[in-house]
Amino acid sequence: MLLASQCQNKPHSKGTAEIPSEADLIEMNRSLISRDKEVIKDYLKKADRQYKETGTGMWYSVISVGDGRNIQTGDNVTFDYECSIMDGETCYSGTQTLKVGFADAGSGVTEGLQLMSQGSDYLFIIPPYLAYGITGDGNKIPGRAILIYRIRINEVN
Repeated sequence: MLLASQCQNKPHSKGTAEIPSEADLIEMNRSLISRDKEVIKDYLKKADRQYKETGTGMWYSVISVGDGRNIQTGDNVTFDYECSIMDGETCYSGTQTLKVGFADAGSGVTEGLQLMSQGSDYLFIIPPYLAYGITGDGNKIPGRAILIYRIRINEVN
């Protein structure tokens, strides 16, 4: 019985942890975003292609432009994709169909799709705050991962 009582979680007697203020959390978030932006810029210096930054902080490079109309919220889109962590490790790949703006896709992927048209092929660099954030996906994508997606649009309805 003595052993069981020693394994229980008990609060530390040396004091309580202070909860960060809203201002502290905002500053921590700014710092993380700034750090991510520097990592992306360092990556882009070594890249063999040109990228453009969107207003949200996502970066994209056009491999080829499609000949269809631009994708919009509500469109059903079928696309091939490869998702990797910035170090090159592939996390996921395949073909997916989703309704843009209504599916469980990260905001970076949703934003990226709306830059494209049927037949397009783009590369995206998506910072954590537009992807899986501080927690990752609980499977192959770690927390705070900067992701690189290659997306090729097959069909838009």
